[in-house]
Amino acid sequence: MDKTLIRELLADHSRNPRNYGALTDPDIEHGTSNPRCVGPTHPDGDEITLTANLSDETPPVVETVQFSGEGCTLSQATASLLSERMIGTPVADIVEWDSETIENAVGMDLTPSRLQCAELVLVAFRNAVGDR
Repeated sequence: MDKTLIRELLADHSRNPRNYGALTDPDIEHGTSNPRCVGPTHPDGDEITLTANLSDETPPVVETVQFSGEGCTLSQATASLLSERMIGTPVADIVEWDSETIENAVGMDLTPSRLQCAELVLVAFRNAVGDR
């Protein structure tokens, strides 16, 4: 994907995040942070809280998902991008997503420090499932 298109995609998802907010009575919920990524808009680092409702079928599928938080463009844009992909996907499949899944979603290779920003919503999802 063209670098300009990637920047535009990430900026759009950061400014206009999809699935932003919090579900009232979620089946799973978890908040997590990355204190290493600080900036003027997020002096305490990246923060993501994920809420989701799962189907009753076996295996369970994500029916709805929302996230809230603040942080760098990459953390917020990836949360938006991955939340779109989560809907309709089996929980077991999402738990198996890896750095390649994230890099495919954002359209570029990520350094280890940038991957920590990008994977925040996935970390929150895995922890929420583990808390269940």
